[in-house]
Amino acid sequence: MRRKYFHFVLTAAAAVGFVVGSAAQRLDTAYYDFPLRDVAGYYSANFGEMRPNHFHSGTDIKTDGVEGKPVVAAADGYVSRIFMSPWGYGLALYVTHSNGTTTVYGHLSSFRKDIADYVWQQRHSQRKNRVDLYCKAGMFTVKRGQEIARSGDTGSSGGPHLHFEIRDSRTQKTLNVIQQRILKPKDDIAPLMMKLHYVEVDTVRSIPVHSALRTYALQKSPEAGEESVYTLTQAAPVKVGRRGYFIIEVSDRKNDCANTYGIYRVTERLDGRPIFEYRNDGFPFDFSRYCNSVSYYPIQRSSRNEAIRMTHLEGGTSYFYTVIEGRGLVSAAEGERRTVSVEAADDCGNVSTLSFEIEGKPESECFKGHIDPNSRIIRRGSDFTARVDSIFSVTLPRGSLYESVVSDIERADVRPHADTTVEVLSPAYRVLDKSIPLHKSISMTFTVPVDKAQQRHAAMASVASDGSLSYVGGKYAEGSLTAQTSTLGTYCLAADAVPPTIRPAFKDGEDFRTRRTISFRIADNFSGIGSYSATVDGRWAAVDYSPKHARATIDLDAEGITGGIKHEVSLTLTDNCGNKAVWRGYVIK
Repeated sequence: MRRKYFHFVLTAAAAVGFVVGSAAQRLDTAYYDFPLRDVAGYYSANFGEMRPNHFHSGTDIKTDGVEGKPVVAAADGYVSRIFMSPWGYGLALYVTHSNGTTTVYGHLSSFRKDIADYVWQQRHSQRKNRVDLYCKAGMFTVKRGQEIARSGDTGSSGGPHLHFEIRDSRTQKTLNVIQQRILKPKDDIAPLMMKLHYVEVDTVRSIPVHSALRTYALQKSPEAGEESVYTLTQAAPVKVGRRGYFIIEVSDRKNDCANTYGIYRVTERLDGRPIFEYRNDGFPFDFSRYCNSVSYYPIQRSSRNEAIRMTHLEGGTSYFYTVIEGRGLVSAAEGERRTVSVEAADDCGNVSTLSFEIEGKPESECFKGHIDPNSRIIRRGSDFTARVDSIFSVTLPRGSLYESVVSDIERADVRPHADTTVEVLSPAYRVLDKSIPLHKSISMTFTVPVDKAQQRHAAMASVASDGSLSYVGGKYAEGSLTAQTSTLGTYCLAADAVPPTIRPAFKDGEDFRTRRTISFRIADNFSGIGSYSATVDGRWAAVDYSPKHARATIDLDAEGITGGIKHEVSLTLTDNCGNKAVWRGYVIK
């Protein structure tokens, strides 16, 4: 039975525990088949692990370092969606089942022939290289264990594997298939507890102010034997203030794999009473970015471990917390000693524990936050706009931050620089600190006169600490350029007027009568490829583009190119700054 879930608004005064909507519907383990054939059955990533600005929504199954392994339907059903893109899931199939779930198979190299023929027809009738096709029941029926595709490395994939999901068909909530034992990796390794951190919190002008981290080293308890029990390396209690919270850095392993994996559950107890529990049984996709409030973002953004923040931020969600008492904040009176224990569990039921004492500090030693009374405050629940000189302005919509913060928006000291192919058109401006996460995109506007010839090539760029630039986007119009970004940091206005490069991996006029495909090496200096198209003998032809391999391919056999004669081929690329490149030549086929 599906459980309804509720969202709770927590305040600092909240002092009761409760269970919220992360609890998932239960799946019948006998209903689903393993979705791959001829593989060893190892895993490269598990469900819910922290990725940049999102939770991983599926489980990645290794295909033994190669492409082309048989992908089979996990259960009877029908193909309800076919997705094809150079990014994201690459080539993907969605199969809907009668039990109310949908299985997803991503990063494929090819589809079953009848599905592939349909995709080819739709790409040509729509003249689109990227398609997202929704199919009615009965178009492509599948049986459990029947081959539906071959595994691959397409889209935003870091190597050959199958991305596999099970979703609730009605809500599209994605579910934790390892924890529910649909997939059963070999795993008797308990999570590794790497570090413990403590942060004190004070409230000034009704906004939270956090102290610097205090970090504590951990060790396996020598008395624990085979059990995964951790202690602090120091014998003395951890000194705590009026209010504070702990962060646990954890990682997980599975047998016979060098990969690191995400954690399933973290529970914190104070004097034996649960005050906090994070658990990831599944989530709707619009909750995925809340990983930035579940984690301690300044650590998480650059760590392979998981840094679980054992408190609830005011702009976060309670969805992933099955217990949250007093927002998970810990306190002790001066000289009072209390016991904190932390339990970390993986998706296969292995558990590690940490226990230590805390002791309350004197009031004089407690953290006291400070905010300049003249500072502007960016209130989390309100829209905020700031302007710096006559060039730059930024708008943060309500809800874009997880916590209210002091406005820190100014011209940056760093000097933006680029190679000769990109021209810097403005100074750099810093918007808060890149260690602060955003939940929603914010907009920035540069009001700078730009030569008419450069206007269509202008774009906002992010500026690294060394001054180097990365493309962000935006279009120049009526004297200014506005662009959206979902990451804080430093930005400037730049222009790129250099077209992409196209280098055929064959000689003009080469004989392809014994070969199926032709390919091109493609590259762009700054903004990346925005669109691509091809013709053969003047007719539209499908192009398969792989950004990570910088390659574009045309399947001449699929296009019906025959006759043993010369055929004219044209490939057109346009980058995201509006620069176009065209290659024309001939092949014999």
